[in-house]
Amino acid sequence: VVQRTVQIFVAVGSFALKLVVDQRSGRLEENKRFRAAELRGILTRLGPTFVKVGQGLSTRPDLCPPEYIEELSQLQ
Repeated sequence: VVQRTVQIFVAVGSFALKLVVDQRSGRLEENKRFRAAELRGILTRLGPTFVKVGQGLSTRPDLCPPEYIEELSQLQ
């Protein structure tokens, strides 16, 4: 259980850290499509429960930018 928890926190935490770095360096918009593809890969690697979360997010344009919705819709 601990190993799986660490795996999840490392994957999600590293993604969040990259978003913070992008924002602080002013490259958030520039890297949006790349980060969206990276998020889809992370959710896929984390397994079926996280794929379902991605599928749910892909139907919520009020929560995600269009680039993310486009990438996450590939999980459908």
